[in-house]
Amino acid sequence: MQLPRTQSKIVLFLLLCGALTLVGGCAAMHALRENPRVSVADVRVRDIKPMETVFLLELRIQNPNDVPIDLYGINCEMEVDGRHFASGIADANQTVPAFGTTTVPVSVYASVLDMVSSVVDLIQTSEAASSRGKPVAYLLKGTVNVGVHSFKKEIPFSSSGELSLKGIGRTLNLPRR
Repeated sequence: MQLPRTQSKIVLFLLLCGALTLVGGCAAMHALRENPRVSVADVRVRDIKPMETVFLLELRIQNPNDVPIDLYGINCEMEVDGRHFASGIADANQTVPAFGTTTVPVSVYASVLDMVSSVVDLIQTSEAASSRGKPVAYLLKGTVNVGVHSFKKEIPFSSSGELSLKGIGRTLNLPRR
């Protein structure tokens, strides 16, 4: 089947426009020479319910690129001392300026049933003479959804550090072993 000359020109034009759009999208995402960096800026207890505890994580997003980045969402999981602790998602809808930073609040949820024994063990271990004052390692990992010039990309991230539990057992009035 042969298309009339006018229709074939229209099809060729549409194919050319599609190819240029695809190349432009690749070029826009190539403007991200480095992935944004994500780290924990703050952790707070937001709410304690019978079956879960809600924490508010303030995540710092750093943009090392010379173009602004639009944030669309964050999905993350947090491990404490090698154990799953909490997970959460957030709708970010912010722009990180070129060579700039911003913080994004993310509510993460921890099941009380899963974490009670782990938390009590961590607290009692931190209060033991041999462990007194030793921090506990955490790992935050997930994905951040970003965009440049309306083209979106999901970027994985991982951030680790240490939390101090010094004195928390006394604060919660837990018995010592």
